[in-house]
Amino acid sequence: MTVEIQQIHDQILAAIDAHDSDTLRAALSDLHAADIAEVIDLLDDEQRSELLYALPPRTMAEVVVMLDEAVRGEVVDDLEEEQISQLVTEMEPDDAADIVAELSIEQYGEILDKIPQEQSDEITELLNYDESSAGGIMTPRLVSLHAGATVAEAADAVRDFAADEDVHYVYVVDDHDRLVGVVPLRSLVINRATTELGNICETDPISVHVDDDQEDVLHTIRKYDIAAAPVLNNEGILVGRVTHDDVMDVAAEEAAEDIYRMAGTDAAELETHSSFRAASVRMRWLMPCIFGTLLAGGMMAMFEQSSLAGSQLAALIIFVPMIAATSGNAGIQTSTIVLRGFATGELAASKWDIVFNREARIAVLLGVLCAFCSGLLAFLLLTGLKSMNFRIASDASVAPLAMGAAVCIGMLGAIAESVFLGIVLPFFFRRRGVDPAIASGPLITSANDLLSVTLYLSIAWMILH
Repeated sequence: MTVEIQQIHDQILAAIDAHDSDTLRAALSDLHAADIAEVIDLLDDEQRSELLYALPPRTMAEVVVMLDEAVRGEVVDDLEEEQISQLVTEMEPDDAADIVAELSIEQYGEILDKIPQEQSDEITELLNYDESSAGGIMTPRLVSLHAGATVAEAADAVRDFAADEDVHYVYVVDDHDRLVGVVPLRSLVINRATTELGNICETDPISVHVDDDQEDVLHTIRKYDIAAAPVLNNEGILVGRVTHDDVMDVAAEEAAEDIYRMAGTDAAELETHSSFRAASVRMRWLMPCIFGTLLAGGMMAMFEQSSLAGSQLAALIIFVPMIAATSGNAGIQTSTIVLRGFATGELAASKWDIVFNREARIAVLLGVLCAFCSGLLAFLLLTGLKSMNFRIASDASVAPLAMGAAVCIGMLGAIAESVFLGIVLPFFFRRRGVDPAIASGPLITSANDLLSVTLYLSIAWMILH
């Protein structure tokens, strides 16, 4: 927390603790909504309520939109229906739909009955779309005119509309509201007032479909560097627009989800402040680790029954953590690179053959270098232990050179296996329609623990048998 925010927090908290409404309103009046939202994260429920009651409805709406999802849900739960109605009325339709979607069915109906009919219809329409689709993040409010409208008429429409909304384009539609083209605002400035929009519009504009995933919309706007993308339905009718600030929120949300999954938890943790809820979310991801390492331990127990001498197996087990950790990290590095390519929407990153050829070459180099280093270190360690008569290496069956070779080849195989998983799993989950980010973290680590240990001990058994 910056010094400035700390000062704002202390000032607001002092006014709240003094129960001085006038001082609190005065302190809040000169603050930006983003600063107020950051301070709210630090307050308890009672303090939040007192702060929100001191805000005018418009500012309250701006603040609530900026809150983290978990905090926003708690704030809305503490508000009375009249306040929620005022809040929703002041919000843009897409933000209002997000709030209404979190309400109970009874609240949902009562709130929509209390707000203007036009806004109620907009919210109801938005709630019909999946929240992570273009339709779920778009705003239905835009400026659209027919091709025969003039630049002067378009400027008047923008002037009336822009009082409450940002405008980037004027959309040109036909008699059935199908998109014909777009007119950037600069074209309204450089063309004569009598010029018809049909003569200056950019035809075949970049657009998105109402059912497109929000991540695809993000890639489209980023790739073509446009300020907003028109949203069309199956008939090509213009139903809304997604602006650059909408996709900034999407980018932050998608990045947070990927980071959570790669860290071994879930995006659902973003939606709660409950320690029990967060623990239950994380536990679901830790269970594969428990079972994976249990199976790896069982595999080592099975090799104890093999023809390997007890001292040989004990010496080999020394290097299990090194091989499992090194190969696991190599796999996570690979899966992270693949996931980054998916996230940026790069075409080359979505091609299996291109990714495999690149990562396979890297894996060979990494595998050879790590194998040589680990084999040499294993040989030197066992030789040293043997010379010092350590019990684990004193047995005649423990041959440093042969075991160094087993560690070397085992490391090479384990890295090859882990990198292969790091490539295959993200593509597999993506093809199945599952977020490929789950291929990183606990899943790939658990699978690698089992496979790398099995592969290493199998190679050692073949060399030492």
